[in-house]
Order: sequence, then C-alpha cells, then structure tokens
Amino acid sequence: MACDCPENGNVGCSPCRVCPENTAACETLPSALENFVAHFFGTVTKTEVNGVVTWVLPCNLDIGIENNPRGEGEGLACYFLRLFQDGLVGLDGPPGPQGPVGPQGRNAYTISTSSFDVPTLGAPNVQFTVIPSAVLSVGQTIFIPGAGWFEITNIVNDEVVFAKLLQLIPAPDTNIPLGTLVLPTGYAGMSIKGDKGDKGDKGDKGDTGATGATGATGATGAAGAAGAAATNSNSQVNPGTTDYTLTNAYAKIDFGTTDLEVSLPAGTYFIEANVGFRRTTADVDEIFFKLRDTTNSADLVGSERHIRGQSEFTAVNFSAVVTLAGTTTIQAWAYNADAARQELQYLYSKLFYIKLV
Repeated sequence: MACDCPENGNVGCSPCRVCPENTAACETLPSALENFVAHFFGTVTKTEVNGVVTWVLPCNLDIGIENNPRGEGEGLACYFLRLFQDGLVGLDGPPGPQGPVGPQGRNAYTISTSSFDVPTLGAPNVQFTVIPSAVLSVGQTIFIPGAGWFEITNIVNDEVVFAKLLQLIPAPDTNIPLGTLVLPTGYAGMSIKGDKGDKGDKGDKGDTGATGATGATGATGAAGAAGAAATNSNSQVNPGTTDYTLTNAYAKIDFGTTDLEVSLPAGTYFIEANVGFRRTTADVDEIFFKLRDTTNSADLVGSERHIRGQSEFTAVNFSAVVTLAGTTTIQAWAYNADAARQELQYLYSKLFYIKLV
C-alpha cells in the first residue's frame, strides 16, 4: 500500500506525509492517486466552480464516442461494460444517390360514360359503361352518387360494368347520367339510433324589442358587368342528317347539319367519339380515326385508332384526356388508307365530353 508504514512501531505515520523515500515500499497517497489517474485516464483537466472541482477527461470520455454516447450519470466502468456487451454502433455512411422517380399515380375513381336507371332491391342488377380503370375489380363494392352501394359482378373489356345493388341512399335519383363518379368504397355502415334524451326545460320568453325606424331608400347602384356565358361541364353531341363517305386523306367527319365537333373553354376534359362504321364494298380496308384540335392545328395525343378487316358494321370508339389553355374547337377526323370508300353512319355516332378539372 502507499506509504507502507508498519502498523506497530511507527506511530503517527500518515499516507499524506512525505515518506523518507518515495520508493515502491513507501509511496504517498497523492503520488499513488496521480499515477493511477495518469495511467488510466491520461491527462485530466480539473476546473473549480463555486468551490466544486470537476474533471474534464481526455478523448471526450465524459460524453463518449460518436453514435455510442455515455449515459447521463453513467460511470466509466459501466459505460465500458455496456460497450463490450452491446458492441459499437458504426457511424452513418454518406447519403446514397437519389432513387428514380416513381410512376405517375392513378385516380382512385372512374367516371361513367353511359346513363342508367337506378335499380331496386327486388330487381337489383344493372349495367353501365365507364372510363377503363384499374381501380375496379370483380367482387368490389362501389358507391355511385345519387343511387347507393353496388357490388361489381363482372367487367367486360375493361369498360362494361355489371353490378348488383346492395343498398340505396335515402331518396335516390331515378336515373344516373353519364359523367357520374364511380367510387370504390366499403359497404355502408349500420346506423344505430341512440335513446332519445330528456326534454329540456322551456326557456323564459324574451321581451319584444322595439320596432326600428324605416331607413331611407338607397340610390340605385350601377349595372354590373355582363357575366360570362355558362358552359356545361358534361355534354353530348348527336350529329347530323347524312351519312359520311370516307376520303383517302384525313378530314373532318361531315354528317351534314351537325358534326362530331365541340368548342370548349379552358380546363381539363375527357373527350370520346363513338362512330358507326359500315362496309359498303367487299374490300378489306384500313381505316384511321383521331380527335383534332383545329384551333391550334394539333392532334389530341392518344386519340388515334385504326381498324382493318371489320365486319359489315362496327362501332368504333376513340378518346383522349386533354388540358386546354383557352377556348378550343375539337373535331372527329377519319380517312380510308386504301381508297375513298366505306361509310360512317350518323345515326350510330355521337361525341361527348366530361370536364375533369
């Protein structure tokens, strides 16, 4: 031990006194402590604040190493033991490169493209068409505003929906128009009516206020500016008076008095043309269709479609979603790539649009 004084025979020997020789056999307690601190910790900085001495340990031992901090009030021995048992947490690596942009999201709904009468629970089955969408599937519950909740029993060609009525809303409509939202949803929850509460006490009747004086009639204000012309968000065009013989170059489908044409203000629209094609000769021709923005002399992207080798009569649909910056005229165009022949019938043709935004 420090200052190894015999227990008997050296009365008054103190470990804090200076021994005759500071040797292995006789070392003062201050020397022993200083040696221990220096070898265990290294250089220790001591500060005094309000009479209290505080040690600042080297190598940041008072706070620990990065990603492995020393706990508040945790002794060094316990800190070391925890590191040995739990292992060291490695430092965070540099940020990796930014991942690719994900695919564009899809609407969580679709829109009907035909009207239908609202069924009853006694005759619950109904059929209608929609804009093709991956959000619909067989067995799914859907909600249709103005009608109620239905279960999809079949889907044909991604656009013809067969459904069964599950529950009507209070006071449903008799007919659901085209352009109505079709919303995938859960089945309607049960409405549980609670007990009727106690009737409250009748309040005291308030005093009748005095009748105020009639004010003078104000001057007539200036006439306001004329309002903008109203435009339907959804509409349908039923063309003409005469059938149209196809040309061998792209041209507007001309049904006489009314064509498959619409002029729309700024906004985002779904536009679809349905055309009745009739083969008037035995030739198997290739026929092309598209929607054309004649205001800006541009085709509507994604609207092009062509058919070949069709039966004597075929219904052809072609459509697009387009955002218009201002009032724009949209027309249906077509041509026969083989010759100026074959016919489009106005009685079986129409154009409709739905404003989305």
